[in-house]
Amino acid sequence: MSSILKNVVAVKQSVGDVSIIGHLTWYSLSEMLITRDELKKKMVEAGLGEGFMPHEIRLPDAFRRATSKKFRHRISEAVVENYLFREVASDNRMIQRNIVCEVVDQKGRRLAYDGAAATLVLDKTSAKVTVSAISRLAEELARDAVTKFEIYRHNYGTNTIRSVIMSILKSMAPTPVRPSGGVYFVPARHTDRLEAMLRFVKLLDHGEGEKVPLIDTTDMRNLITRKLLDHLRETLRACEEGVSNQLPKGQMKEILEHARQVAQDYVQYKAIITGDLKEMEELVAGIREKVSAALINMAV
Repeated sequence: MSSILKNVVAVKQSVGDVSIIGHLTWYSLSEMLITRDELKKKMVEAGLGEGFMPHEIRLPDAFRRATSKKFRHRISEAVVENYLFREVASDNRMIQRNIVCEVVDQKGRRLAYDGAAATLVLDKTSAKVTVSAISRLAEELARDAVTKFEIYRHNYGTNTIRSVIMSILKSMAPTPVRPSGGVYFVPARHTDRLEAMLRFVKLLDHGEGEKVPLIDTTDMRNLITRKLLDHLRETLRACEEGVSNQLPKGQMKEILEHARQVAQDYVQYKAIITGDLKEMEELVAGIREKVSAALINMAV
């Protein structure tokens, strides 16, 4: 992969007006917090508009996000206190999450358990959190969670921004070109949107993104053909495993939506790929068949 990138970069630097079939692209993000208004401003400035904006932050989501961390406190060489949050009640007015304290020995055997070392109750109407605790440490953990809630209710985190960027990328018929992920091929017809996405990434704090053109040569077409074939095989395999493993509906729906998009994107590659397309056509047909059958089964 690195040798391919090196060759492509060399071509980019030495040739001006050449025909390209698309771009290799990659990006990276650092941990961040960003308000909705700031995010919208950067997306518009980058030329993406507001179509890829995430949903507004919901109070319950911010509360659960703020109360998701675990904490470990060593009492002695042989005894440890484990603190974690657990949801105990939720309705249209409130959410209650308790800090649970479990005392275990070095072999993991439970010595003591308190299901309400601290209690945090979110009032959905006022957005206020009420805290009660029976120990200083539990109260510190609870107060820290309240502070995080106030931050998270007004700010998106890195995971949300990654999802936004992935949604933009998926709208450009991408094909993974590295087994471990992170580098994608995007057909040339999507160059304008790709450039807008990379401008957006670079507007984020410590965001980095690059694209390198793939010159229209037999070698480059063969490369994309191989990578697309791998992508189709992996997509079909994921559908088959999802069905056989009886994954939860939420996970299965995500797999099927991705598979359906991959099958739809295939048509954009017919002018790029080389050689006998029989296996690709069969894979696309198999993906569509698996998606249709799985959706019917999920509806029953």
